[in-house]
Amino acid sequence: MKPSQPALLEIPEQPLTPKATSPKGPRKFRLVNREQTVIGTIYVEELLPAEHKARAIWELVGRMDLSRFSEALRTTAGDVGRPAWDPHLLVSLWVYAYSEGISSAREIERSMEWEPAMQWLSGLERINHHTLSDFRVEHKAALDELFAELLTILDQAGMVSLEQVMHDGTKIRAQAGADTFRRKESLQEKLQQAREAVKKMGDPTAAAPARDRKQAARERATRERCERLEAAAKELEVLQSEKRKEADKAKARVSEQEPEARLMKHGDHAFSPSYNAQITTEASHKIIVGAHLSQSSSDAKSLQPALDEIKENLGALPKQVVVDGGFTNRDTILHCAEKKIDLVGSLPDPRERSEAAMKAAGIHPDFAPGQFRILDQGAGLECPAGCLLEPLRLTYKRGDLYQQYRAEGVDCQGCDYREQCCPRNAEKGRMVSIRLEEQAEVSAFRKKLETEEYRKIYRRRSEVAEFPNAWLKEKLGLRKFRVRGKEKAGIELLWACLTYNILQWVRLKPAKA
Repeated sequence: MKPSQPALLEIPEQPLTPKATSPKGPRKFRLVNREQTVIGTIYVEELLPAEHKARAIWELVGRMDLSRFSEALRTTAGDVGRPAWDPHLLVSLWVYAYSEGISSAREIERSMEWEPAMQWLSGLERINHHTLSDFRVEHKAALDELFAELLTILDQAGMVSLEQVMHDGTKIRAQAGADTFRRKESLQEKLQQAREAVKKMGDPTAAAPARDRKQAARERATRERCERLEAAAKELEVLQSEKRKEADKAKARVSEQEPEARLMKHGDHAFSPSYNAQITTEASHKIIVGAHLSQSSSDAKSLQPALDEIKENLGALPKQVVVDGGFTNRDTILHCAEKKIDLVGSLPDPRERSEAAMKAAGIHPDFAPGQFRILDQGAGLECPAGCLLEPLRLTYKRGDLYQQYRAEGVDCQGCDYREQCCPRNAEKGRMVSIRLEEQAEVSAFRKKLETEEYRKIYRRRSEVAEFPNAWLKEKLGLRKFRVRGKEKAGIELLWACLTYNILQWVRLKPAKA
C-alpha cells in the first residue's frame, strides 16, 4: 500500500455564507393603463399585406362594369345633394363580408370601426347599415349581369368549361318561423282583422294631424302586415290549385310572414320554412355557372330551368350534365335528348317503383305485376293463385306502351288471396298493366348507365356538385336567409355564389391574372 501524499497547503475551514433572502413585500408586475390618451398615425394602405384577399376582391371587382348599379341614382356632379357611395366599394364590401361569413348589414357597419380589411376597403369611412341593406336587394338585374360578366372573366382565364357540369340542390331556411303557417280559415280571419285595422287609420294620402314617429311606425307596420296577409291569401290559392284531392286542399298552409316559403325536410330530419337552392357547377375548376331558387322540396322539375340559366349566363348549353336520382326522370331525359345534352344520372329500377306503388295500394309483394305469368305471347295473364286475366286495352303512359289486363270480379271476390291481391274494389276485378315498349330515349339512357364509363362519371358527382353547397353553408354561413321573400332570397343566394366564384378566382388564378 502506497503512502498518502502530504498536503501542500493547509487551508482552514471557511464559514458558511447565509443565503440572501428577498425582502418581504408585494411582487412587481407590469400594469395596463386604460385611462391614457394616445395620438397615433394610421397609413391606410399599410393596414393589409399585399396578398390579402380584400385587395384581390377590390382588384377583380374593379375590372367589371358596375354602371348598371348607378342607373337609378339622381345625384350628379355639379348638382346639389350628397354624393352617393361608389358601387365598386359597396360590391367589394358585401363580397368580403360574405367571404368572412358576415351577412348582416349592421355587422358590416360595426366591423368598419376595427376590422383592418373593412377599414382598408372603406378608407376609414363608415357606411350606414340602411345603405348597405338597400344596396344588397335593390339591384337584381345589375347583379345578374355582374355574375355573368364574372363568368366571362373566369372563362377567359381558362377556369370555366362546359364540357361537363354537375347539378345539385340544397335546402336553405327562410326567415319565417314554422309557427307562422296558417290554413285558409285562420288566414282569412287574420286578414279580415288587418283590413279593419287599416280601414280605421283612414286614407294615408289625405291630410292628417301631425303624428309622432312611433305612431307613424305603428301605422306603417299595420299596412305592411295587411299586405303580407293579402299576399299569403293569393299564395294559398296557388298552392291549393296544385292539389288534386279536396282533403289535401283543406290541409294546405302558407306562412303569414313569408308566403312564398315552403315547409321542407332538412338533413337533420327537421321541417322548416325553406327554399330549395339549385346550383350548377362546372367540373374543371368547380365554378358555379348558374343558381336559382325553387319553392318545391322535390328536384324533379329543377334541371330544365338550370340549363336555361346556363345558356343565359354563358351563351351556350353544357355538353354533359351529371345529376342524382332526384333529377332523373322521363321529362328530364327527353329534354336533354332534344337539346343534344349527354345526361348522366341515376334511374331507379322499374320493379322498385312498381313495388312501391303496390305497397301504397296495400298489395302484397307476392301479387305484384312481376309475379303474373304471361300466357301465349300476351294473349292473357295468370295470377299467382291461378286465375286468368283477359286483355283489356292498350294504353300509352308517359310515352311507354302498356297492355292492360283485368280479372273477373266474381273470381276475385271468391279468391282466398283477395286481401293480399286486391284489397280495394275486389268486385271490379284485379287490373294489371304490363309494359310492352319503353320510350326509345329512356331505353337508350338506361342502357348507357349500365356501362362502366358512365358509372365512373357518376361516382364523381358528389365531389363536384356538393362541394359549393357545403362551402356556401359552412364557409359563408348561408344556412338561413337574412331577407324575406323568394325574390330577395334569390338575390342573396346570387351574392353568395358571386362571392364563392371570386374566392375560387383568388385561390386558383394564374400568377399574371
